[in-house]
Amino acid sequence: MKNNYEILSPAGNFESLVSGINAGCNAIYLGGEKFSARSKAINFSNEDLIKAVNYAHLRKAKIYVTINILIDDSEMEDALKFAKFLYEIGVDALIVQDIGFAINVRKLFKNMEIHASTQMAINNLYGAKFVESLGFERVVLARETELFEINRIKKNTSLDIEAFIHGALCVCFSGECLMSSMIGGRSGNRGDCAQPCRKKYEIYDLNKEKIAESANFLSTKDLNTLDNVEDLIDRGVYSLKIEGRMKRPEYVSQIVSTYKKSIESTLDEIDYENTTQIFNRGFTKGLFYGDFGRDFISYDRPDNRGILVGEVLSKNRNTYILSFKKDVSEKDGLEFRTNNGYFGTRANFNIKAGKIVKFETNKDIKVNSQIYKTSSDSLLNSLREDINEEKKFHDISIHGEFLLGKYPKLEIKLGDYSVETYGESIVEEAKKAPLTEEKIINNLTKLGNTVYNACDINLKLDENIFMPVSLLNSLRRDAIEKLDAYLLKIDREEIDFNKNDFKVKRDIEDKDAKVSVEINNLEDLKDININSVDNIYMDMRNINDSIVDYIKENNVKLTVVFPKYQTSIELEESIYKLDSFIDYVDGVCLNNLAQVEIFKDEDIKKIADIGLNIFNSYTANEFIKMGFEKLILSPELNIKQIRNIAKNFADKIEIVSHGLIPVMTMPHCPMSIVKNCKDSSNCDMCKFAKGFFVRDTMDVDFLVERRDGISEIYNSYPIMLIDKIEEFKKIGVSSYKLNLRGDIEKTIDIYSKALKGYEYSDGKTRDLLIEKFGHITYGHYNRGIINE
Repeated sequence: MKNNYEILSPAGNFESLVSGINAGCNAIYLGGEKFSARSKAINFSNEDLIKAVNYAHLRKAKIYVTINILIDDSEMEDALKFAKFLYEIGVDALIVQDIGFAINVRKLFKNMEIHASTQMAINNLYGAKFVESLGFERVVLARETELFEINRIKKNTSLDIEAFIHGALCVCFSGECLMSSMIGGRSGNRGDCAQPCRKKYEIYDLNKEKIAESANFLSTKDLNTLDNVEDLIDRGVYSLKIEGRMKRPEYVSQIVSTYKKSIESTLDEIDYENTTQIFNRGFTKGLFYGDFGRDFISYDRPDNRGILVGEVLSKNRNTYILSFKKDVSEKDGLEFRTNNGYFGTRANFNIKAGKIVKFETNKDIKVNSQIYKTSSDSLLNSLREDINEEKKFHDISIHGEFLLGKYPKLEIKLGDYSVETYGESIVEEAKKAPLTEEKIINNLTKLGNTVYNACDINLKLDENIFMPVSLLNSLRRDAIEKLDAYLLKIDREEIDFNKNDFKVKRDIEDKDAKVSVEINNLEDLKDININSVDNIYMDMRNINDSIVDYIKENNVKLTVVFPKYQTSIELEESIYKLDSFIDYVDGVCLNNLAQVEIFKDEDIKKIADIGLNIFNSYTANEFIKMGFEKLILSPELNIKQIRNIAKNFADKIEIVSHGLIPVMTMPHCPMSIVKNCKDSSNCDMCKFAKGFFVRDTMDVDFLVERRDGISEIYNSYPIMLIDKIEEFKKIGVSSYKLNLRGDIEKTIDIYSKALKGYEYSDGKTRDLLIEKFGHITYGHYNRGIINE
């Protein structure tokens, strides 16, 4: 019988694992040396993983291992072998992102749990139902999930629900962020994000007039649900997940213990302060509870700020007068504001709240500025003591029989389970000092470095007996080893497989090369010669009454693109809207697993868009089996990887070969920081609704557009792959997607000619793109995101 919650603690190394368990967590999530979305953490070798599983299982904690990245074709066999190793050593569950990998794991390892990572971008009931249908036991909700969706998932599925309750947040919908990847080749989908969201940006309007000076417009505050965690449990969240595999063990210890106290209603003000002190970028209750704009974003700085402890009163040359409202001890970390940023140092004094101290430094500290304590030496020391404390996790009862002329017997009970051990020599009559009951008890209860606590001891012994103390110790050790073996028993059938068991092979149909286009408005639609393109894609959110009237009057068929983020209610409303012009719909282009679920039984052409992260042949194969007619491959693939997928799916795949690619999708709006918006209720009336730019420190601009409460940031430079068409045609790719914003007829014409074999020679389109955006790019055509 389960408790009604589980505290799930992060571990980037073994000490963090120990700290989480000692603090009271119920489960640990961690990564191996490969296939983990925290590639920069120390992580665990295979030997470490065995040690981690045994350590946790002896202490009533579970181990979940992350294989939560997109898997390349060349890695699939190794990833499955790694999963087999984890299965064999008793890991309790795998946390996965890649659909192809997940389905193979489910087929091979039927009695090991698989959890749908937050990287799968599941934020509503339909997404949860989809992974449930694949055999997942748990869904790790996207951080954008709304509260009512938790209730719906709990009521309508049998899934365990896991949600983040504390720690760093991604501003982008998880699994859908390509910004780090497109800028520098470091992909969040491979655990190598360079965190461009933590950088400074300026904001410009569409005319490139500056609106806002440099600030951290995309850097989220840290999530803190201490006051809301009981509500999440009541709604149906079972696993309470703490972010922090890159954090130190003291952080893990503090946060786990604080949330345990919160659930047990024993929190006090010191706990709140210690939680803030250990690390914070400012706190938010998150999107769960409606935080928006400045309540959600740490726009003034992206890093730890500690707690406010004092103020700089005055300055005389290099001597400053400091006033403190909280205690500060020697070796505490202090941070001051200077005219050039921040200055950190260790305190060289002890001072009580309400006192004043002189402080000498040659740093140019601002007078009247605030002083923050960024680390507390006493708190860290206290947490280290907690981490190193030996704790007991199992109460046992001990019964011993020591009778003359018989072999000594020891029985230890753990709940309903018991073990027995016997000595190798009989109990003798004492010739000198007999063995006393007290002496026997002292030896049998020496359980110092074990997980057991002797709570009941019962002995049956004759008077005047003797046996070596070493025999007593041996009896105790043998019994404890048997108990350990019982707790660590792995009851799983043996699994064997080879790569042919999951090999992908299908016949390819010959198809003529065709161009598809994605457009955004009626004017661009009118510029298209419908006979020159295969598909006309348009975002559902851009389809209005005027566009519906036009397609009906001109018998134009649209392929309707569904957005990456929708609540289940919004998705249902989209289906209702689609029905109103269904006769003029050529197909649907899906970006989220929830949409796959809701359309699974519909007789309509289905196309998988980039939001579904089709990164390998195995995932491609699964979507084909689900009835998809076309697969738009992940723009993070290079030509070598596309070639591998094309061996079996050339007739089914489409390449994004021109235009801007969305690199972030998020409920947050950077402009809300400038305007101090309290919510998204007035977005439609905002004068910046048609778009604006965020400019990074390299003077590179990224277009931002906001529709229906969702912002999308686009790659700074458009992709243009027209001079790569011949290479794609050689490997059989027959479908090419152009994301167009103006220059409709000209761009379609040059790509159509290129597909017919005409050599690309018209540089005007290239020049226009360079004039408009400053540069063009091949995207990941050459480099990709796999570190070989």
